[in-house]
Formats: sequence, C-alpha cells, structure tokens
Amino acid sequence: MQGSQSGGTSPKQLLDARHLRPRKRFGQNFLTDPRVATRIALAVPHDAYVLEVGGGTGALTAALLERVRSLTTLEIDRDLCEILLERFTGAGKRLRIESRDVLTFDLAADLREHTPPRAVVGNLPYYITTPVLERIFEASESWETAILMVQREYARRLVAKPGSAEYGSLTLFAAHFARVEKLFDVGAAGFYPPPDVSSTVVQLTPARQSGDAAFLLWFIRAAFAHRRKTLVNSVIATIPEATSLVKKDLEQALVQNGFDPAVRAERLTLADLRGLADTLKAQGTTEQVWTTRSIS
Repeated sequence: MQGSQSGGTSPKQLLDARHLRPRKRFGQNFLTDPRVATRIALAVPHDAYVLEVGGGTGALTAALLERVRSLTTLEIDRDLCEILLERFTGAGKRLRIESRDVLTFDLAADLREHTPPRAVVGNLPYYITTPVLERIFEASESWETAILMVQREYARRLVAKPGSAEYGSLTLFAAHFARVEKLFDVGAAGFYPPPDVSSTVVQLTPARQSGDAAFLLWFIRAAFAHRRKTLVNSVIATIPEATSLVKKDLEQALVQNGFDPAVRAERLTLADLRGLADTLKAQGTTEQVWTTRSIS
C-alpha cells in the first residue's frame, strides 16, 4: 500500500544517502522510535482525514497511512519532500505532500474540503510552537482532534492548574480554544539528532467557544503581562491611556464577580476571566478603552 516505503530505514540513513544533515534553522529533530509513531497514530480517529504538520523523513507519516483514510503532509524543507515522495510512491491519492510553510498554509480551507473526522497531527518545531499552535487554533472549527508533540515544559504550561508556576496566559489561551489532555512523554533518545529537552504528546479537542474572543484573549494577556502585580495593576500597565476610571472599573468588575480587588490573575480560572471580560464590556464609562483593545 505504501510502495517503496523502507520501514526499517532510519532518518540518519535516509539523510546520509542524499548527503544531507538536519537543519537547525528548521528545528529538525526527526522521530526515530516507531512505537511512538504508532501510539500517536492510534490516538487519531479511525478513517480520519489528517493534516500532518512537518513530515520530516516519514516516521509518523508511515504510521498514519496505516490508519487514516487520507493524509496531507506539510513539509517546508524541499529536500525532505523528495525523500517523502520517494519513500511513499505507492500511497497514491491517499497521500498528498505539500512543500509548504504551516505558518502561511490555509489550514482551515484545507480541512473544510474534507468530511469529519478530521485531525491535525505533528511534531511541532520547538522554536515556533506558539505561532503554529495559534494557526491550528484559528482553524479549530474545521477539525475534531489534534495530536501534537511539543516540548515537555511547554506541555506542562498547556495543562497547568491555577496557582501553579506553569499557569499563565498560554494555559488560558489554549483552554479557550480546546480541552488539552496529556497523552504520554517521549525521551530525547527517540529522535535524531537527540534534542536537549524531552517531549510530550498532547491531545486537543475543540471547545467551540462563543463570544468576543479578541477582547477576552487580550484581557488574559494583559492580566498576566506582569505576574508579580495584581490583576488590576497588570492590566493598567498595558494601557497607556488608562485613567483612574479604568482602574475603578477593573476593581468594580472584580467585586461584582466575587473577587478581592487585589487578586492576581494566576488565581483565576478561564471562566473567572471570561466573566470579568464580559463585565468590563458591559460597563459604559470606559467602553471605548476596552473595545479598542486587541490581542496584538
């Protein structure tokens, strides 16, 4: 079914055969453990359409082809695309290999062309994990699950609990768009070349939230912009045009929602912060200040 796929061929052998080396500028650390690839593939719904972020030398691609109905693999490195094309010549129309950058590729448009179940899967380069995750979340209405490998410390931030050192704007940003669940850890030995850190595979399920996402996400980032400050002072510090009325509205919103005006953002849940954002938007005296905020 997968043609000339050489299942026992390591990433190093595939690269050496073409006189290639892993490229640091692309953050290339290739998965070598087939057991890890299989575990990731088994987390994907059977007979799903999958959009794979970063095909590499094809370890995860091979495992996915054993399970899914069709697969599109994005790979920015053209040399690696040639390896993938040669390795999977027999996959036919079930596999489409695109030499594209995930940060410019229209994920939502591609996913909308397919019927559910649809999944996004990938070993995300550590240096662009957040931008890639943002793109995946932007398309969250067009997929049913995402299985992603990220740096272990990053995963801890994604699943952190209120009050913990890892809990912050990233935790809440992710929670707004999806339910995040840790699946399993992967040691550095499972990659070529071995990275300096370990990894974790997480599963995301879209939350399908409604409301003013742009203002809420800005408010979350502002609340956590200065972790040692109270929520009020942290938000105030991000608004150059803030007045005493702005501070008063913030303190009033906290009291209305049952919180001490001196509370820090790290003590609040996503539901708490969403309630505060809704209260602020409903207030009239500083409406222009709030409505001109953006997540940038």
